[in-house]
Amino acid sequence: MHCILIGVTGPPSPSPVNAAWSTVTQFITTVDENERQHSVSWISYSTTHDDDGRHATLLCATTEASVDDVIDATTHVLLRELGNRYSCELWASAPAILPLRPVEGYEQFITLAARHHHDDNHPLLDSDHSSSTSAAAATTITTPTDTFHKAEWAVSTMKEWGIFIQTDLVTARELIELKQCIYEEITNIEKLIHHHRPDIIIGKDAISFQEISSRGNERFDLLLSPTSKAGDFVEHVLLHRISPILERILDGRINETINFDISVVYSKPNATNQGWHADGDHQKGTNDAGWDAANGWKSRLAEPYAICLFIPLIDLDDDTGYTQFWPASHRYRGLAGFGPVAEIAEATYDGKCGAGDAIWYDYRLMHRGMRNVSQVVRPVLQVLCKKTWYVEKRNYGTDSLRR
Repeated sequence: MHCILIGVTGPPSPSPVNAAWSTVTQFITTVDENERQHSVSWISYSTTHDDDGRHATLLCATTEASVDDVIDATTHVLLRELGNRYSCELWASAPAILPLRPVEGYEQFITLAARHHHDDNHPLLDSDHSSSTSAAAATTITTPTDTFHKAEWAVSTMKEWGIFIQTDLVTARELIELKQCIYEEITNIEKLIHHHRPDIIIGKDAISFQEISSRGNERFDLLLSPTSKAGDFVEHVLLHRISPILERILDGRINETINFDISVVYSKPNATNQGWHADGDHQKGTNDAGWDAANGWKSRLAEPYAICLFIPLIDLDDDTGYTQFWPASHRYRGLAGFGPVAEIAEATYDGKCGAGDAIWYDYRLMHRGMRNVSQVVRPVLQVLCKKTWYVEKRNYGTDSLRR
């Protein structure tokens, strides 16, 4: 079994029903190959543009038939039913289902929007929260209005998409204090590097210490002590604010079966695009969503063992950079290395959030940090909330800068 992504070029569909999708799914349910008949399951479609700027419909299918036979069958049906203005070609094949962007976009499915007035039934949001102008908040969102339904929505959304955005989680006043202490932490750790390891060129050399890691390219991951000012804020303010949702998603209790690591991920000016990656693997012996596109993520996919919260301390835009995600990629362990397909398929979600917004994502979700072409440091508070049995070993080294 494999997944095939077919690009169909032709005129945009004038009706709400995509012509290429409706035609191909109607007429191609099986493909004959060497006197054998293979079924073809059409998973989803999306729209994009090819390298020449032409409108393209992307058709995603799973089958045991060969790529060539499916492409030939699709070409024949398009010519017969829609005429020679339509053509198709293979865009990608993969050992797992390739998630596509919904035609409507992601925002309406993954945004938990804040309400900007006092609500005693809204434990996740403070009445003093600032009014962010993030792209997510600008979209009309249907938001659950009580604690129970917020948590249920979050569990379902995380299961399906592996990500959601919560606007205005941190107040403007809290942001001022957080930024001050975070910038102090950055200054102090870089002084420590200069003092103990003057041979290191900060931002250029790859480093891996207990306290901080960097693969170069002006990107850093600085671990924060729970006793730091930021750590104190997370433990005594933020965790209380997010606990109704977090404990439902990870099916546990904070400080009993759930613990957390706190860090600041910061990118300096001239940081370049990261490669695609997932912070955590699918654990050995666990199931991914398999080939059942409709129900695999509901009934087969292993529950998350770690959730990461990204909270930018400044507004993120094209200049400062942001984190780009591939929603639903957490479902399949076979997608490692296929991040560039998400780019050409425009299946990515750009996390251009306002300061104080939060991006929650499954630790298995594929993502990458984007370049920073601004003149300012891009600091993001990161809270890794995880099952107590999971220990993060990949991001930091074993040697301390203080030794």
